[in-house]
Amino acid sequence: MSDANTPYDTLFRTAFEKPETAHELTLLLLPEMHAGRLSGARVTVEPESLVDDQARTHRTDLLLEFTWPRRNGPTSPSRTAYVYVLYEHKSYRSRWVTVQLLRYMATIWQRLVTEREQHQDDVLPEILPVVLYHGEERWDAPLQFAELIANGPASTHVPHYRPVFVDLTTIPDDQITGSLRAVLGLVALKYSRLQLKRAAMNLLTELLHRGEADPGVRHLVRVVQHIYAQVKDADDVKRLVAAASRLGYHEVEGGYMTFAQEMVEKGSLESRRETLVRQLDRKFGLTDPERDRILSCDDPSALDAALDEIIIADDKASVLNKLS
Repeated sequence: MSDANTPYDTLFRTAFEKPETAHELTLLLLPEMHAGRLSGARVTVEPESLVDDQARTHRTDLLLEFTWPRRNGPTSPSRTAYVYVLYEHKSYRSRWVTVQLLRYMATIWQRLVTEREQHQDDVLPEILPVVLYHGEERWDAPLQFAELIANGPASTHVPHYRPVFVDLTTIPDDQITGSLRAVLGLVALKYSRLQLKRAAMNLLTELLHRGEADPGVRHLVRVVQHIYAQVKDADDVKRLVAAASRLGYHEVEGGYMTFAQEMVEKGSLESRRETLVRQLDRKFGLTDPERDRILSCDDPSALDAALDEIIIADDKASVLNKLS
């Protein structure tokens, strides 16, 4: 498996890999028509191995299986009803996200077809794809798959599907409710790319403080602090440290300072990658393959050369050539 995942992927997976928190995520974010029917179901977080090796290079997906008891009791010969919910979070606009999701869905269905080869009267379960967006810019990429295909909207031979789209950045903080783990995960993800205002800093600091006192959430606290030290501007990290100090939450303050110092000492590869992606995307725009190329680069000197090149570059090719 490739390690080309971003810090945001790590945050998302850590926060919502537990079934109970994944269930909360679904009930909070999905429209009532979906959340209502899933509320009483049992949820299982499926292993990443359900998606093929090529599709797992990003490791951004979260696949949940919602099941209901058999209608006629445990002795009923009918199969248990179930639905898959497939999450794909995005920290940037992606024109081809529906293609990516369709690949995931086809892979899952094909796996099930192989398993059910002898059951010719079976039907496959529904897969509900969800795009969870937490980027800085307004999402303007197509969400109807057929719009990406020439003559697709008018064709009966092209898949017509649209994932549920949730823009996390537009959800007010006071509407993000649930367990401490779920709320911390969503608030941290929401502000991972957004500018932190004072109210948001105070909220995040309060959640981290409460998480320090909860053994079940403490690991997520460390992940949030580590990732914020990686992806946030140095001045933002200083302001987060100051907020923790002002509120008297010195364990939170110390956590940030520890991870921030580690980032300085290690010259974090992740930080270099994220900085290059952010700057190159703002200056020229990036395709998904170009973004993946940067995020998979393990050569600090090549990343430094690309970061230097972007200052004088007239096109992105001259910057990306430094990664060769």
